[in-house]
Amino acid sequence: MTEPEGAVPSTCAHCGAALEPAWRFCEDCGRDRATPPTVDATLAFSAADPSLDLDRVAAITDRGRRRERNEDAVAIGVLGDVAAAVVCDGVASAPGSAAAALAASEAGLRELLAAVARGDEPTAATTAAPTAAADAAAALGDPDDANPPCCTYVSALVTDDGVTVGWVDHSPAYWAGSTGTRRLTVDDSAAGRLFAEGVAVDDPRMAEPGAQALERWLGADAGPITPRVRRFSPTESGLVLLCSDGLSRYLDAGVVAPADHLGAPLAVARTLLGRALAAGGHDNVTVAAIAAVGGAPA
Repeated sequence: MTEPEGAVPSTCAHCGAALEPAWRFCEDCGRDRATPPTVDATLAFSAADPSLDLDRVAAITDRGRRRERNEDAVAIGVLGDVAAAVVCDGVASAPGSAAAALAASEAGLRELLAAVARGDEPTAATTAAPTAAADAAAALGDPDDANPPCCTYVSALVTDDGVTVGWVDHSPAYWAGSTGTRRLTVDDSAAGRLFAEGVAVDDPRMAEPGAQALERWLGADAGPITPRVRRFSPTESGLVLLCSDGLSRYLDAGVVAPADHLGAPLAVARTLLGRALAAGGHDNVTVAAIAAVGGAPA
């Protein structure tokens, strides 16, 4: 419902709490009701172009060599000194998942940067954004459907004092530094937890029934979503990488070489895409890279 022109807003534009007509400030968040938040951000989505470049953050997506269509989606944005990206991987076995991934990535990025504009801390912003993404994906299906559209989710928010990543399911994030590339996320599966414990990708346990099964996702049948969140302050400059499993399957197995941690984000994303395709390109491949300046205390 839209407020009539000239009317006093009945809800806080910052946090959504109900407001009394006489209140100047929101009793919940304390912000001035007369100054609604603005998001003066530069945004780019995968629907417009398979390669996106906002200088500090860039991304590229490709359907790969073995897929008929691309069901990945990526969204990137810059808001002042903050850079952000969201990657969503549509689940191929669920019809309509490409649309779910696109809707989720766009909604997630917009909410991530809107939360920053509201003054939310990076962890709070990262926690809130997947709810918007989940709602967008869920709107494309019915919880009573046997197989509604669904997707994974991973985001990164890079500020002047740290890196915050949030994820649902198996689209990972990495830190590319001078000593190589290391994973920042743990896949929501039995195999993902084994890998995080140091088990090799070719270990027989990785191929056991159900080891790779999705435990969490975004979609009409997913239920409430709480992302896993990790925040750290890099001690050196490098890159935050987000990707779909079209790249991570090769990166985790050591088939694809680590990224150049001081390379331009778009150049690094293109290089990693090329390496994934050269390694077989069995799935859709999406890569987002964000430059992060280090030196803050760890």
